[in-house]
Amino acid sequence: MQKEIDIGYKYFEYYGLKYCGVILILVLWQVLPEIGVLDPQFVPPFSKVLGQLYELWINNGLLIHIIVSLWRVIIGLLIAIVIAVPLGFLLGGWFTYIADILDPLFRILSQVNPFSLMPIFILFFGIGEAAKLSVVAWVCMWPLLYNTISGARRVDPVLIKTALSMNVSKFQMLKKVMIPAAGSAVFLGLRVGVEMSFFMLIAAEMIGATAGVGWLFHNSAMNNQIPRMYAAGVCIIILGIALNRFLIYIQNKLFSWKESSHIFSFTKWKKTITKFNGIQVTGIAVFMAVVIGVGSYMAHVSKIAGTDSGVHMYHMHMNENKDVNVKYDKGENQHKDMKMDKDMNK
Repeated sequence: MQKEIDIGYKYFEYYGLKYCGVILILVLWQVLPEIGVLDPQFVPPFSKVLGQLYELWINNGLLIHIIVSLWRVIIGLLIAIVIAVPLGFLLGGWFTYIADILDPLFRILSQVNPFSLMPIFILFFGIGEAAKLSVVAWVCMWPLLYNTISGARRVDPVLIKTALSMNVSKFQMLKKVMIPAAGSAVFLGLRVGVEMSFFMLIAAEMIGATAGVGWLFHNSAMNNQIPRMYAAGVCIIILGIALNRFLIYIQNKLFSWKESSHIFSFTKWKKTITKFNGIQVTGIAVFMAVVIGVGSYMAHVSKIAGTDSGVHMYHMHMNENKDVNVKYDKGENQHKDMKMDKDMNK
């Protein structure tokens, strides 16, 4: 019993100290607007934001916006993985001289502000989903590429010499030596890429989007719906943290022989990390398939709905103009008839 009390006290002491800053910010967010220090019209209390978040979840399909945003982030991340990881292993493991030559070019490209590249992406891909996915992929690619090159270069030379002495093929060298040794660095690049992708999510979903958490944030701001805007911002933060912790969970499972990274510091008290079992792999695969499938379908449906509504509004506008023109023509004809009657009377 005393042992359980000590463990509970350690939990309370550790988490209380670690998250006291977050708790303080939330308390001030609730109290300052209520006492008038901050204008509630521009900074609503945190309870009102939570109420708006609940209302969005119940009435306005927040889950659909979340799935669409997750779909965009996951697809953009997969595109970045397909490009950056093989290129990083090639440049960091086999063609290091070429990597040194290309390093200044890569650094220049990685420092280009993605916001300034949006017109170029729109020029090449239009304002559809391809432009949004390309922006997310561009942001995710550079930390993933640099971390993969760095991880491949830090592989222990003894392991490489041992594998070469056993006459292993290049594929076996990559599978048995390079990937396990550099895997942690690759996952670090994935985590950084995910964080940066959520920074760009709002900007990407401003480009002709009709669904997504970033679109919800932008739409709320444009319509002066301040509580809903803050609720969408809180949702984006939660999604970014959750996806980052999910990647840490996968990293700990895949590289269980290494020192584990903390998932909300739970592993501070639980040292043993086991590998994936069949049920966990199946669950993750099903979750990814559902997000990709449903997100793709909802993005397509929301685009059609947005286009249809735009066409409908256009036709309404044209009909209104026609009605105005008809009324104007009728009035002009009546004026001409009255003028002719006056002339005849004269």
